[in-house]
Amino acid sequence: MKKIFIFFLILFIQSCASPIGGAKKIEDIKPQETPSIETIEAGLWMQMNNYEEKLKTSGSRIKDRDLEKYLKDILCKLTSEYCKDIRVYVQDIPFFNAFMAPNGMMVVWTGLLLRAQNEAQVATVIGHEAGHYIKRHSLKSWLDAKARTDLMAILSIGLAVGGVPAGGDIFNITQLLQAGFMAKHSRDNEREADKIGLDLLINAGYDPIEAPKIWENIIKEMELGEVNKPLSFLASHPAPKERIDNLKNQTKEYGNIQSLKNTKELDKKTNKHLKKWIKNEIRLKNKTEQTEFVIDTALPEKENKYLLYFYKGEIYRSRGDKINKKEDDNNTKEVEEETNYDKAISFYKKSIAENPNFADVYRELGLLELKKNKNENAKYNLSKYLELNKNAKDAEIIKSYLN
Repeated sequence: MKKIFIFFLILFIQSCASPIGGAKKIEDIKPQETPSIETIEAGLWMQMNNYEEKLKTSGSRIKDRDLEKYLKDILCKLTSEYCKDIRVYVQDIPFFNAFMAPNGMMVVWTGLLLRAQNEAQVATVIGHEAGHYIKRHSLKSWLDAKARTDLMAILSIGLAVGGVPAGGDIFNITQLLQAGFMAKHSRDNEREADKIGLDLLINAGYDPIEAPKIWENIIKEMELGEVNKPLSFLASHPAPKERIDNLKNQTKEYGNIQSLKNTKELDKKTNKHLKKWIKNEIRLKNKTEQTEFVIDTALPEKENKYLLYFYKGEIYRSRGDKINKKEDDNNTKEVEEETNYDKAISFYKKSIAENPNFADVYRELGLLELKKNKNENAKYNLSKYLELNKNAKDAEIIKSYLN
């Protein structure tokens, strides 16, 4: 179990990054290649095969074969020679991530699919993860971790012999050195995977301009979060600006660039899951501006204005009836105050104005008005909900509020 835990820690670091290393050169994996049974790599494959079997029946897996096939088709478009070697799974986790295991298991989290604005952006991440797989970054990470553990043990003895007091000081020094080495190599792996991913993206005809865009959006989201810490020198990724600049500069090196985005195709495959994924995002209760940004990204206002307003109402409703100050930018008026519920009601009404036949908004508006003791308004909206949703599962409960 300890080895599995360590390996998953490495995989998580690799999921947008991966430590590299080892003095011994490790060749790229060849299509349909499997490791010899006596090798360390075979052991890693066995562990990942066991994990994959559990994932297949896991409650966190989105069991949508059509969606998984769609993502697999993107992979095959990017790198057809490895198409038979890689299986793609979607896991219901509301964070931006995907990872690639050495045995050919690729896992895409729903938070990534929610944030991607088109197929080209999804292909950017899938191509990046394929780069980790082709370059065997997981194996290199494992060998590096083992080599450095051995090296640091020797270094600890050397430091003790050299006069550094035993105990915590030695531990701190060696751990810092090890973390620094791994982070440096992680950033190297990231750059390599970015380059491979961009090559695959362009060769498949996707618009490479979308590659830096998805990272730009992630940076904007992070900046809107509760904590905006400067990146540590031990961070496993290249600095965000460096990464974006690298992708933009690399794009200039290519000729005959095409502009495939396939926005509608992605929407078609994810639309039936969108309601659940957005609700999961709202339940995280990140800073309101951060969650609003994610929803703005997921729901272009032009086509989904009523849903955009509805889910923004849900953001504020879920945070309870706390007071928010309305700032006057020009400092010409006294600062007004409004509650989260007031803001939610305002957004719900905007949603109704855009689409008066959307049943869900009447339900949430009515229930919120009950809490605000606006009983007549509540009864109207709850009745409207039942009128529009003839087969509502909660019809009896809603009717009890009307009596």
